[in-house]
Amino acid sequence: MRNYEHIDGYINKLYGDLYPQPQDEGHTALATKVINHWLGRMTTCHSVLDVGCGEGFCQYAFERQNVTYEGIALGEDVDVAHSKGRNVKKMDFSFLDYPDNSFDLIFARHALEHSPMPLITLMEWRRVAKNWLGIILPHPDWYTYTGKNHYSVMNLDQIRNILDVAGWNIMWEEVDMLPFNQEGEMKAHEIWLMSEKKRG
Repeated sequence: MRNYEHIDGYINKLYGDLYPQPQDEGHTALATKVINHWLGRMTTCHSVLDVGCGEGFCQYAFERQNVTYEGIALGEDVDVAHSKGRNVKKMDFSFLDYPDNSFDLIFARHALEHSPMPLITLMEWRRVAKNWLGIILPHPDWYTYTGKNHYSVMNLDQIRNILDVAGWNIMWEEVDMLPFNQEGEMKAHEIWLMSEKKRG
């Protein structure tokens, strides 16, 4: 019999690393671009759980596509989301209070890198998803591998492997490039991955 008492204490200690993620125009535009790109190819997506959603700023982009939206976050972002009338609940994304197969899509934008146990987190997202997982990850070439509350920044090989082990098949992947200096040189900024839940 496993004793999870110590794990619970470790996770509670890490809650002290939480920080607010205020909405800004740049991140909203980038997220909306990816959401529109993905949903244009997924005509049977009717519900989404936005994990680690911050203030829930992606709600409008999903609802414009007629997708029922629910977000989860921790910390003061939840209160800000409520003040803006957004459908966001306080919940740890590695321990979801939902039955199996609750949402067509799990959406995770700049969220998985905040998990101290990303493989277990991906398995939990698979449990709650009916069909798909859309992940936007910070590319380590741009964001580096370290940062406050960044426990698991991964390169493409790492995320491909961990998704496979967690029970996901990658359908589409793309590395988003942005200019990073005044000369207009391009650098990898984000990793975009849409995966399908393995059956069985």
